[in-house]
Amino acid sequence: MRGRAIVLMLVLSASAPVSAQTVAPDPYAIFAGARHYWERQHYPARLAYTITVDVLEGGIHKVEHYASAYDAANDAVAVNPLSDYELAHPASGRGVNLGIPFVRLSKPDPPLDFIGVPSLAPNFSFAIAPFVPSDARPKTSAELVREIRAQFHDLKPTPAPTPLPSAEGLREIAIVSSTRHRYDITLVGIESIGGAPAYHLALKPTGDPHRFRLRDVWVDVASGATRRVVNAGNFVDGPWPGLTWTIDFASVDGALYIAREHAGDPVAFRGLRYLDTTVSFSDIRPAAKTALDAIAQYRPNDRDLFAKEPSDP
Repeated sequence: MRGRAIVLMLVLSASAPVSAQTVAPDPYAIFAGARHYWERQHYPARLAYTITVDVLEGGIHKVEHYASAYDAANDAVAVNPLSDYELAHPASGRGVNLGIPFVRLSKPDPPLDFIGVPSLAPNFSFAIAPFVPSDARPKTSAELVREIRAQFHDLKPTPAPTPLPSAEGLREIAIVSSTRHRYDITLVGIESIGGAPAYHLALKPTGDPHRFRLRDVWVDVASGATRRVVNAGNFVDGPWPGLTWTIDFASVDGALYIAREHAGDPVAFRGLRYLDTTVSFSDIRPAAKTALDAIAQYRPNDRDLFAKEPSDP
């Protein structure tokens, strides 16, 4: 598809979700609809939640929980770098090994932060959509058209909207023509995710695969919500930049959040090897500013923040 013009018949409603009856199975239109769904989400100004890191090491499941908070107006994450285990065992994990020169008297404890301190937001879209502040007003159809045209490098002006013969009374709001885009997108088929049908899109970056990391996206047929993505590399730092992760999403109080992120292969970190690694979000709830400030007072060392999300490309 690279080098050829692509025409997208984008059919969206300002009030109704994307559905199988109003969007043709064009993979680019489905992807644009998933972006529009993200941009319609409304989040509390501040969130509190728990991040759980579960690893399988030496045949034993090990779990750590981190108290976290998120400022949705400024896109800022606060996390207590001391996990619940470290708070309960202050002498363990980060103590000092005593000894005499050239003689080791004690073996250092293994790292307690299995993959580094997880500085993560629960509403991260993995660059499907840009960050939208919690207090942003809903976009008009004209604004949405301009954004989608810019995303797909539109070459032609948008024709006047035409009536769409459908029972829902929706109308066509844009025709997008493009010769350049971030991904070549193909529709693999419709698959069941969580018991509901979802479009399975396969994405191939047209350039810089380390920056454009999406490889597969599942979009709910009825609503346009992102149900699952596969990412080739998940965090900014760490010794596993190309490791594939599968991310599942769920709705909490009517808004879309990350449920879990699962590594597709073993994770090696700081001398240990984890055969199975999962990062999950739980107890997501609105928070007062005092709760966010209480967590933000902790300042983890930059060297510990391996599990940190990249900026949107």
